[in-house]
Amino acid sequence: MTKPSPINSVDREALTRALEMARAESAQERERFDREITERGWQWAAETAAYHCQDSALKLRPWQPPPCWIRDLEAELAAGDDGIGGRYAAARLTQRLLRAGLSKFEPTPIAALEAAESARVGEPQ
Repeated sequence: MTKPSPINSVDREALTRALEMARAESAQERERFDREITERGWQWAAETAAYHCQDSALKLRPWQPPPCWIRDLEAELAAGDDGIGGRYAAARLTQRLLRAGLSKFEPTPIAALEAAESARVGEPQ
């Protein structure tokens, strides 16, 4: 098993919410993620939960990656639009999240962006 990469406080907060959301779906999901924590560690379970939540929130096709899978943002953006594959779209969404000061692990990326935009619009200039 590979060692998870270090995470910052923004990512940790998003991962914590993702894990809480995934565990709250059902007793079966709670047991599944508790088992993941025990067997593979908190970060592994939380990143799996982020994928689970993003897949659901974004209604991804089986071949489309979520933002949390984008490891090299610059390379994915430089590769350009890949059509139906979805890596470029995931990279663009990741870029929007990061520019908004959010995490690529946001469990509900579009809602998080909308909330960040609403908060920014409401700020005094």
